[in-house]
Amino acid sequence: MAAHVDDHDTPEPAAGAALLPIFAIATVIAIVAICVVVAAPSVVATVVALATVIGFGAGIVALLGRLIGPDEH
Repeated sequence: MAAHVDDHDTPEPAAGAALLPIFAIATVIAIVAICVVVAAPSVVATVVALATVIGFGAGIVALLGRLIGPDEH
């Protein structure tokens, strides 16, 4: 008797595949920014850390917007 084989090709969406490395990099950048503020607490370090995290967050939103594309209903 032959074995039953299901040939279901379920491709992984491009945005889903890109999320893990994107959020891993975002986590590393946020940790580095926090460590800089803890190691050298100053107003300049705080402003630079916040600008870095906010800028990287905006970059992630823009990148995901391009990957996912416009919502067409």
